[in-house]
Amino acid sequence: MRRVANGKLVFSYLLIALAAVLRLAVSAPLNVVPVFSCILLFGAARPRREAWIPLAALIGVDVYLTTRYYHYPVSIDQAVIWVWYAVVMLLGSATVRRTRAIGHGVWAALAASAGFFLISNFAVWASWNMYPRTLPGLAMCYGAALPFFRNNLISETVCSAVIFTVWKYYPALIPAGSHRGIASQPGEQF
Repeated sequence: MRRVANGKLVFSYLLIALAAVLRLAVSAPLNVVPVFSCILLFGAARPRREAWIPLAALIGVDVYLTTRYYHYPVSIDQAVIWVWYAVVMLLGSATVRRTRAIGHGVWAALAASAGFFLISNFAVWASWNMYPRTLPGLAMCYGAALPFFRNNLISETVCSAVIFTVWKYYPALIPAGSHRGIASQPGEQF
């Protein structure tokens, strides 16, 4: 059983590293990085005491992108995003871990994306002077973010289906005993 747990360790951390690298590589033009799928899986597969590690990595990437790539100061709307990362990780821990159902992972990723869209754009509207602080201004803020939301929904749907399928069937996808840390007994599960 210990060897299988190591496989979960590698897969969970690999996904967070991949999400961080992809955010650095393609963050501006497409918004197609499945950050929430990766955070959900980490929350489902790893103990809560390790939650600070992916949160620190993703916050570090956000600070770098905000200050070095976009040349903006870090502001309160960033803190809202970071709190949302933690909420999503808890969602993975509370729901996906219990069921291991692929559909729950996909729905949780879509819910995380929708929540992020609503909360982060409200924070932008409330904390920046980009839009009038009126109901039509809030609608303009959400409207401007719709193309990014569409891309995010597509990437989270596809990637969460793949990620949670691999997570569920990981021992079956790698031949028994072919890698250290993988189940070597038939039917051995995480």
